[in-house]
Amino acid sequence: MIINSRIKLPRVIRDMVNTSCMGLKSANQPIRTSDGCGGAYFMQDPLGLKYVSVFKPIDEEPLAINNPQRLPMSSDGEGLKRGTRVGEGALREVAAYILDHPRTGRRSLYREEIGFSGVPPTVMVRCLHKAFNHPEGFAHAEKNIKIGSLQMFMKNCGSCEDMGPQSFPVEEVHKISVLDIRLANADRHAGNILMSKEVEGQTKLIPIDHGYCLPESFEDCTFDWLYWPQARQPYNLDAIEYIRSLDAEEDIALIKFHGWDMPLASARILRISTMLLKKGVERGLTPFAIGSMMCRETLKKESIIEEIICEAKDSMLPGESESVFLESVSRIMDRHLDKLTMQG
Repeated sequence: MIINSRIKLPRVIRDMVNTSCMGLKSANQPIRTSDGCGGAYFMQDPLGLKYVSVFKPIDEEPLAINNPQRLPMSSDGEGLKRGTRVGEGALREVAAYILDHPRTGRRSLYREEIGFSGVPPTVMVRCLHKAFNHPEGFAHAEKNIKIGSLQMFMKNCGSCEDMGPQSFPVEEVHKISVLDIRLANADRHAGNILMSKEVEGQTKLIPIDHGYCLPESFEDCTFDWLYWPQARQPYNLDAIEYIRSLDAEEDIALIKFHGWDMPLASARILRISTMLLKKGVERGLTPFAIGSMMCRETLKKESIIEEIICEAKDSMLPGESESVFLESVSRIMDRHLDKLTMQG
């Protein structure tokens, strides 16, 4: 689905879509995964020998109308995580890929580089097949066309749930932390970080399942890596330089260019989380120190970043602009970070 005619998809995306289509035309039907709370389907290659991609229809998301796990529908449109909406998971999956910029800068049509954090290539597509969940039957083709995210299937040897974190390279954990802090991921657990082995035997971590990133609040931010030993080590120069290059305003414009007019609340979250990441790194703080400011210690105790936002709101006068609010957040955040730096 090309929302903007000026968008030119990189070859890796076009090849993934074409091969997935060829697999369907060769009668290799989608295979629904047994994991997760929503509908997700492995798309096969033309020979049926390997998986090419993973398709997630928006109407089969958790709490959506055609969810195959028979979860109840959302009564108010809110998703499983606070600050998310049912039916927007695919948009967030695609956004995570778009915003995972390569180290050299914005992704280019001519340079098919892997993003800093390694989010697999992801695109929004339309797809029609009887193997998807169609509670009302498959009689009318046009009515049954599914819209959702298509993500490249990544070869792996399991998830981070399958082994202890001690063996994970520090840089691999840190690249995941950069993505999660920046996008305020509300669903980062060890099961949605895949492991792969390079030819040299080095372990690579691959982040997947980003349907709950860029929420409208920080309430449900969750980072499993926060409790891994690598999170207490400082970022290296490569990561620091990458974080310094991030620009929330450019990212919001980029997402809009690709067809998603991000909710104002989500745009605010992206601005604040990017601000926190950049300020924290300049003070030499670790992923643990920065991430801990975004995650609640208990369900009812607000996180530090939530307290900062609340204080900034209380200081606002009626009619003041978003930029004034963000300046207030910045000042209050500086105070908290300076205190944290002195304690460390």
